[in-house]
Amino acid sequence: PIISPMGGKSALAFRRVIMISRKFMAVALLLGSALTAGSSAVAGNSAFCSGVWVCVYEDSGFSKGMGYRSAGFTLQNVSLANNDKMSSWENRTGTYARWYPDVSGGGTCHPMTPYSDLANLYFWENDSMSSWAGNGNC
Repeated sequence: PIISPMGGKSALAFRRVIMISRKFMAVALLLGSALTAGSSAVAGNSAFCSGVWVCVYEDSGFSKGMGYRSAGFTLQNVSLANNDKMSSWENRTGTYARWYPDVSGGGTCHPMTPYSDLANLYFWENDSMSSWAGNGNC
């Protein structure tokens, strides 16, 4: 309990300030983590994706490289051998890329921001890439 020499009113005001401060800190922490999620200096897998490429991986954590393309590639379907297998990606280019769960750019477009990576796709996105492009955002 907070004891105030000025009585109950200032103790109540002090509690309100503390409550607002806690809420502000929680919001700031959430915003900070949301802004940094999925965007790094592209740590990825430099052994597989060593150039200025957009790279996709079969497993999370940038494991089992499936393919890579340079910036600006047009929409293309994934090979049958790699269809519905992507679990992580990295974009080492200064250009937006994107991927789709269906062939020929069908379904929801998923952006691949320049100079960023995603080590683990969400479970509802995992193993669902069927086409991709490296010439623009969604």
